[in-house]
Amino acid sequence: IQTLKPNLIGPFAAAGMDRNPVAKNAGKFMTLAGFLDYAKASNISGILIGIEHAAYLATRGLDVVDAVSNALIKSGYDKETKQQVFIQSEDPPVLSAFKKFPKFNRVFEIEFDIRDVSKPSVVEIKEFANAVKLRRSSAAQVDGFYLTGFNAVVERLRDADIQVHVGVLKNEFMSLAFDYWADPMVEIATDTWSVLADGLVTEFPSTAAAYFSKWWYLLLDQKTV
Repeated sequence: IQTLKPNLIGPFAAAGMDRNPVAKNAGKFMTLAGFLDYAKASNISGILIGIEHAAYLATRGLDVVDAVSNALIKSGYDKETKQQVFIQSEDPPVLSAFKKFPKFNRVFEIEFDIRDVSKPSVVEIKEFANAVKLRRSSAAQVDGFYLTGFNAVVERLRDADIQVHVGVLKNEFMSLAFDYWADPMVEIATDTWSVLADGLVTEFPSTAAAYFSKWWYLLLDQKTV
């Protein structure tokens, strides 16, 4: 895998706008084992592993759940106390398979807009996940790119003691910041203080770190970023 050349893409590639063209092919791919060793030696609070298309890969003879589980055990993350482990997937059976690791956080990814959630659905989600990752547009109501209100789904999930993560936040825009989606600090503040999200998923962690390092925020509990 390390012989492959990475190709950095951005959200506006279709418009011919590359993300950092100078470093378009910089860096190298890492194996999961290499990533876990790298993370273990780093001063970070935790790691997130996203698992996609597990059912399809199983039909090709590739048990990705077993491979990830074995890699985590080999790296000692099943007994890790300093770093949190988040397993994220939109496939409930995948998350259920990681219930054997009680210290791991199982994040159910909902990759479509949702404004509310029924009580039976909340009960079902809680059987295989202890957190849910929502799209930015699921947490807030936006009309014409302007913030108009908040959806009930976050409150429903948090009332059931299910953590809510919101993302993916970004810093790249094709126009000046004149609406809600185009000001990263405003969106971080809104998700933190109004949406009351438990975690934020971002492509620019330094921006989130800058916000959460402010003295007035440090007086309160930290979020997961």
